[in-house]
Amino acid sequence: MTAAQSIVQTPRRIKIGSLVECLPRDNEKLIARQSTLPKHQLQELQARICGPSGLLGAFATQVAEQGRQAPDIQVMPDSPDPLRRLLTERSIRFALARHHRRTFAKNPFAGLARNILSAVVYDDSRTYNLAERYAALEELRASDSRYFVKLIATTCATVERRLVFQGLIEHFDSLLPVEQSIYLDGYRDAQVDHLQREEEIYGKLNLDKPLCVMLSEHNPKTLLASLEARE
Repeated sequence: MTAAQSIVQTPRRIKIGSLVECLPRDNEKLIARQSTLPKHQLQELQARICGPSGLLGAFATQVAEQGRQAPDIQVMPDSPDPLRRLLTERSIRFALARHHRRTFAKNPFAGLARNILSAVVYDDSRTYNLAERYAALEELRASDSRYFVKLIATTCATVERRLVFQGLIEHFDSLLPVEQSIYLDGYRDAQVDHLQREEEIYGKLNLDKPLCVMLSEHNPKTLLASLEARE
């Protein structure tokens, strides 16, 4: 199926929220497959997909130069599912808009959980086309950026850094093996050591939810205030 055919056959009244139904619920199988690979192969895979000259970088360049005529945009998922066709078409529109080839188009992956986004970006089953993987990568990067901005904000007006180190550990644990591979050996252990030193000074950090959830529910200032009140 070509991109042009997808436009004609895509339903117009499907709610965007329902697109989640055709996305992976977890990435356990992907993690299992990647866990069998040595670190150097994982690093090569990461560079091949997300590096400056990688698959998705080359796709972005192609779209910027050729717009909807870009060859990789024409490669559509072979699926009769209308949700899949809609997801693909909206991903194409987003990619075109991102490179000033059309008016604004919202990223169809906006607001989705990190595990869903990473499963699409690093898909090794050819389930998703490059437009979808590119859109998922853009949201993944934006989501990580928002998280780190909030995490760093917890250091304002305080000298303790327990939340920062806890947040770095949680984020690292949420990564696929291919994403973890680009970190220095011992990175996680170093953050654990930093957290333990902070806890020796300021006390054990007891959170009733993952920090990423708490940062989505509270701004950094109110989160700090609630922790101080609890202690």
